[in-house]
Amino acid sequence: MSGMGMRSSEELALTGVGGIALVGNALFRYTDFRAAFTRTFHKGRGGIAWGDVLTPYVASLATGKSDFEALRPWFGQAWVAKALRIHRVASPETLRQHLDNLADGHLEEALQMVRQASLDLIRRSGASITPCSTGHVCLDGDTTPQDNGKTKKEGVSRTYMPDVFGFAPMFVFAGVEGWCIREEFRPGKQHGQKGATAVLRAAIQDLRSLGVELILIRLDSAFDAAENYSMAQGEGVDFLVKGNPAHVRWNWLEEAQALSSRAWTRTGRNRRETYLSRMEMREFEGKQIPVRRVLKITKRLMWELEDVPPGQRLLLRRWPKYEMETWVTSLDLPGEKLFDLYCEHATAEQYHAEIKSELDLERMPSGAFKTNALVLGLGMLAYNTLRLLGILGKGVIRHRHPAKRHRMKTIIQELIQIPARILRGSGQLKLDIGRALPGREAFLALYRSLAAPFPSPA
Repeated sequence: MSGMGMRSSEELALTGVGGIALVGNALFRYTDFRAAFTRTFHKGRGGIAWGDVLTPYVASLATGKSDFEALRPWFGQAWVAKALRIHRVASPETLRQHLDNLADGHLEEALQMVRQASLDLIRRSGASITPCSTGHVCLDGDTTPQDNGKTKKEGVSRTYMPDVFGFAPMFVFAGVEGWCIREEFRPGKQHGQKGATAVLRAAIQDLRSLGVELILIRLDSAFDAAENYSMAQGEGVDFLVKGNPAHVRWNWLEEAQALSSRAWTRTGRNRRETYLSRMEMREFEGKQIPVRRVLKITKRLMWELEDVPPGQRLLLRRWPKYEMETWVTSLDLPGEKLFDLYCEHATAEQYHAEIKSELDLERMPSGAFKTNALVLGLGMLAYNTLRLLGILGKGVIRHRHPAKRHRMKTIIQELIQIPARILRGSGQLKLDIGRALPGREAFLALYRSLAAPFPSPA
């Protein structure tokens, strides 16, 4: 049987990322991202507007490409400009120069504008921020290492992971959906707690600007600090933090050994569990902060055997082994529910993985630390945009396995990497997605809803 032939046509104009039109329309409809940068940072006559320079890069991040050179195929393409609702697409060299200039002189202002665009995206689209089982909207904060070893990028240093050299940014995610509310780019050597209180306070304020009042901060043991508890108390939010065992001042072993058998719950053949709880005082800047410490005690039955010929085993001795985990919280819930509630914090680790691998933000594209900080901020805008498209485009992804929340990879594959033919004629530019696309009608309905003009006020 002969193989399939292949040819290159001069007449056909095709693209494999027709879904960037969804990104462009979502940014245009729900945010002032392009207009804010164009209005704030002025250009001379004939220059490409700031918003027009940055918007294609956000779209490129949404396709899973963070390097500046990825914009080369889009440079000067009229269909890309029209799909993203901008006037023209800048070159990779222009993008790099603009990012460096913004980062050098206006980093905080630019980051604030990008973060505001992310908040506007959630607010104006009416997207849900789903609470957990207690009714709180959870703020999951954590750091994650970015491996940028064997490079001379500014800020690269040893991280808390063994043999990983790079950066250690902090992210704060909200709700079951995993919206990224706040990010902070950091050198690899910076401890997680350093500056974390300010990031968490800003995230709380941002979340409240979205109309959320009942908030629960969930953190791992790197953030077991009285400073965080003082801030949470001042902001009127609850917290659930994995405790550092070094901070436990409690003779828990004697108390556990004195418990009756009815106080233990069997969780395995040779394993029992119980929970202990008491109030403690933590001190920060001379202020006493009451917190509740919860201990999870696990008792395992251990034994030592010796082989005795012929083929028999002699039990020499057996003894119970006690293990302890601890949490610090402001919640008055049973230990089992607190444990289950904290286990949901592990989902944030998946968000980190999606950002680093599927948005290609593991190895940062610039050698300048401030430029990479701006790139990470733009990446979070792309992340939230994809998260929104994943919610709005469930009808397109319906042929995949059902899930409450789809990974970035699935959203990019099903909504962004859409093959389309570029049609020109009668002074118009259009994308034709053909008839073989699964969920074609749902995709077109999603596009039309994002591209539709706003209803005029009554």
